[in-house]
Amino acid sequence: MFRPDLESRQISLPEQTVELPADLLDPLAHVIAEVFPQLVAHIPPTPAAELGRLGATAPAPVPLPPAPSGPVLTALRSAGPRLPERLLGALELAIDELPLRAPRGLARGLVDAPPNGPRGGNGSRASAAAAGESEAVQAVAILDEVHPGVSDLIHSYLRALVEHPAVAPLLAADDPAAASPLDGHGSDDRPLDGTALGSTANGGSTFGGSLFGPPDELADEPTLAARHGAAHLALAVTVAAAVLRELDPPMIGTGAPGIVGTAVGSVALVLPGRPMPLAYPAALLARRRAEYRLPRQAAGCVTVDGHCFGLVEGELPNPPSFARNGLVEAVSGGVLVRTGMGTGRVRVSLRVLATPPAPPVPADAVRWDEIVDVSWTAANGAAAVAGAGASAGGGGTTATGVGVGAGSAADLGHLTTPPWPGDYRLRVYAHGRDGAGEDETYELVVWSAPAAPETVHRRTDQLGHRLRGEELPPVVTVPETRYRWVRRRSAFREAATFTIVVGASPEDVVRCFDADPGAPCSLSRLRADQRTDPYVLVLPLDGDDRAVLAVEDNGFQGSRHPVLSAVSRHGLAASMFWNINALTRLSLAREGEVLAAFEPGPDAVPDAVVPLLRDVDLAGATDRVAKGLVVVERFTGHPVLSEHLDRIIENDVAYLINQH
Repeated sequence: MFRPDLESRQISLPEQTVELPADLLDPLAHVIAEVFPQLVAHIPPTPAAELGRLGATAPAPVPLPPAPSGPVLTALRSAGPRLPERLLGALELAIDELPLRAPRGLARGLVDAPPNGPRGGNGSRASAAAAGESEAVQAVAILDEVHPGVSDLIHSYLRALVEHPAVAPLLAADDPAAASPLDGHGSDDRPLDGTALGSTANGGSTFGGSLFGPPDELADEPTLAARHGAAHLALAVTVAAAVLRELDPPMIGTGAPGIVGTAVGSVALVLPGRPMPLAYPAALLARRRAEYRLPRQAAGCVTVDGHCFGLVEGELPNPPSFARNGLVEAVSGGVLVRTGMGTGRVRVSLRVLATPPAPPVPADAVRWDEIVDVSWTAANGAAAVAGAGASAGGGGTTATGVGVGAGSAADLGHLTTPPWPGDYRLRVYAHGRDGAGEDETYELVVWSAPAAPETVHRRTDQLGHRLRGEELPPVVTVPETRYRWVRRRSAFREAATFTIVVGASPEDVVRCFDADPGAPCSLSRLRADQRTDPYVLVLPLDGDDRAVLAVEDNGFQGSRHPVLSAVSRHGLAASMFWNINALTRLSLAREGEVLAAFEPGPDAVPDAVVPLLRDVDLAGATDRVAKGLVVVERFTGHPVLSEHLDRIIENDVAYLINQH
C-alpha cells in the first residue's frame, strides 16, 4: 500500500510499519497549530474526558470486531457507539468549515482498492461495516476498503506529531496558555464557548479560558481529563481532515463521519501510551477523596500463595511469623492475614465503617474461630485486599476514577479503605483455617481510630495455637464437615433440593414429583440446550431397594408439602433446599405427615428435629446446608455421597416436572 522509495520516518503500528513523508511533518505541524484552538473549542467536555482517561488506565482488551478490520477500526468499535456519535454531532459543522492549508502529498503512497472492490461513491456500503453500526464506524470501514491503509496512515501521523516541537505544547493540559475556551464543568454535549470558527480567542495570542483556568488554579479531575482528551482529539481530527481531503476522487467516508471516526480510533490507540497531565494524579486523588462515602462493603474470593493475603496500599510484603496473635500482623503499608490454605482461593468480605463496630457478641463465638483487632497507619490510604500476584495500588476506582458507591456490595477488588492517610483499626474474623480450605472464610472490618494495642477476642483454632507457640487444643470434628463439599465442589453447589425417600420406588418418587416415569429425557441435552424446565433426577440407594435419592438442580419440588406428604406415605422423606440468594429450607415427613418445614437459623427448631441435633448448631450462620444434610441423613438413615451425584449425572436421565 505504501511506496518504500519515499524519504520516510518509520512508525510502529500494532500490525504493520507505515512510512511517513518526513519532509511534510513540519509544514503539517504548523498548520495544526493554526487551527487547533478553534477546533478544540468545539469538543464537549464529557466525551473529551472519557477519551482523556484512556491514558490513566491500563489498556483493556479490545473485543473482537464483527468483521475483520484494522487496528483503528477495531479501536473505534471498542469505544462503543455513543462516544463517536456524540463527537460527530458536536464537530460535524466545524469540520465542514475548517480552513486547512495543509501541504500536498500527505496521502501519496496510498493505492486504491482493486477495481472490483467496493466503491463508496455510488452509495454502496463496505462489507466490513455491520448493519446497524454507527455512522462513524461505517465511514471508517468504507475508507479501509476503498483506500486500504489510510486509517493506519492517519494513526501514524498522529503518533509522530504528538512529540513534534510545534504540537507538543498544544497537548500540555497543565499549561493554561495552550487552552481552548472550553469549560469542563459545562454541558455534557456542547462546549460553552461561542467563538465562531475562524476567529481566535484573545486576539489570537493565547487561548486562555475556563477549561484550562488561570495559571495558578489547580484544575479538578474532570477538567484535566477533558483537556487531555480534547487536545489529542483536536490534533487527530486535523490530521484526519488533512489526509482525507487529499484523496481523489472524494469518497463516502472522507467527510465528517470518516474524519471523526478515524480520529477517535487513532486517539484510542495513542492515548494509553501517553503520559497524563502532571497535575492529574493529585486531581484524581482529590476527586476520589471528595466522593468517598461510608459505610462501604464488598465480598469475593482472594487467591493466596504462601499462606497469606493482605489489605495493603501497594505490593504484598514478605509475610512475618504471625507469632504475636497467630492471625494478623500490621506491616508497612497495611496488614497481612495468615491463612490455613497454602495456595488456592479463600472467601473474604470487607467492610469500611464510619464508626467503630460493637464488640463481638456470643453469636460471633459460634461463627468464627479467631477474632483479632490491630492498628495500622496508612501512609497514603486506599488500601485494598490483595492476594498472590496482585497489588492494591489504588484499586477501587472505575475507569472514570470514581469509587464504588457507599453501602453497595461491590467486587472485592473495587473497594478500598479511605483514600487519605491516617490511623486505622482492623478487626479480622477467621473461620475454617484448620479445614484444608473446605470452608475457609474471612471478614475484615475497618474504621478510623487512634493507634491502640492489639485485642484478641477469640483464639480457638489449631493453626493459631501453633503459630503462637501454645499447646494445641483438642481437635473437635463437627458433623457438618463431611457435607461441606456440596456447596464447595459439587455440580449443584449454587441452588438445589436434595430429597431422600424411604419406602418408595424410583418410579413412585418420580410420580410424586409430578413427573412422568415413562418419559425420560437426556440430562446432558437439557443442559446443552440451556433449557429452564424444572426436572428431577433419581437414584436408588445401595443397600435398600426402597430408598431413593431425588435431586433437583435449581428446583424446589421436594420442599413442597403436597410432594412430601405423597412421597412419604409408606415411609420417610427428608429434603434440604437452598438457592443462590442464601435461602434454605429443611423438611421432614413420615407416613404422609409433614413433621417440620423451616429455614435453619432464622426459624425456631421444630420439636421433631431437636433429637437429631446432637453436636449440630442450626442457629449458626455458617454451613446451614451441610448441617441440614446431617439432619436428613440422621432422619432417613441414608447419607448423600459425592459418588451418588457422580452416578446420577453419568446416568444422564432426567424427568421433566409438570408446570401448572
